[in-house]
Amino acid sequence: MMHRHLMTCVAVAGLLVISTTVHAGTQAKIEGRVMDLAGTPIAAATVTITTTELSTFKKVITTDEKGEFQTLILDATRGYNFLIEAEGFQPLESPFKVGAGSTDNAFNFNLQSEDQAAAARGIQQLEQPGYKELAEAKELMTTGDKEAARTKFEEAIAARPDLLEAYARLAELTYGMGDMEGALAAARGCLDKAPESIQCLAIAINASGELGDEASRDEYMVLYQKLNPDDPTILFNEAAGLLNNLDDEGARPLLERCLAAAPDFPECNFEYGMLLLRSGDMEGAKTHLQKYLEIAPDGPLASTAEETIKYL
Repeated sequence: MMHRHLMTCVAVAGLLVISTTVHAGTQAKIEGRVMDLAGTPIAAATVTITTTELSTFKKVITTDEKGEFQTLILDATRGYNFLIEAEGFQPLESPFKVGAGSTDNAFNFNLQSEDQAAAARGIQQLEQPGYKELAEAKELMTTGDKEAARTKFEEAIAARPDLLEAYARLAELTYGMGDMEGALAAARGCLDKAPESIQCLAIAINASGELGDEASRDEYMVLYQKLNPDDPTILFNEAAGLLNNLDDEGARPLLERCLAAAPDFPECNFEYGMLLLRSGDMEGAKTHLQKYLEIAPDGPLASTAEETIKYL
């Protein structure tokens, strides 16, 4: 009985030896180093190894102070994928396959910093139609060549009709050159692509107003006010309309909102000061009239502000 038991143990041990030998034959040792583009090691980078052949497999390793790592792949008969990640750098993915039983598998990874990756994307974008012309137009703007810049903006739009920045810059430039019809056309092209563009709405309002197209101006103004209810210019214009009708109480909250959004808005300070004067708040009136003089000492209302302060 004892003899038979001993023989069973020997048989089991033999099976274990055979099993271990077969398993070791599928293994592979891998090592690697993670660096930046200059070759400087990146410590504490995360190396994640996965395989599409086994959804449950995932091995995560962290690089040491030399940017190095090593691990063992138990089943090198499969194909695997590296995902290299480090703070401040662009992630890098790389598929790999090593030989079963191999031990000389070394991998080097060079990561781009986020700034380098952004610069590379910028360079790549500049090579695309439309973006190249847009960059040339902006460069011409810096030299003061407005006509040439306008042509380049138009070329950018022709090359890439969805390039919103080109429309907006063309509208702004054309408006500044005094071509109201061209400015309105460019602004409308912009709004066709981005109906809620504040910049293009403002140009459309101003250009249509200059052209005497009050219907279009009112239409754009309604949308502008809806999208930008605290624009100080809009608030002041609304308040001015009420002040012209002697409605101080209606104008007061609008002027207060104007000053909350833009404390240095000259006209809002002046008109609010005068409103406070009419309400009997002499100190408040003096404060805002003095503020107007600080902001716009040579403004059209400066002399009125100075004379009024003398009596406060």
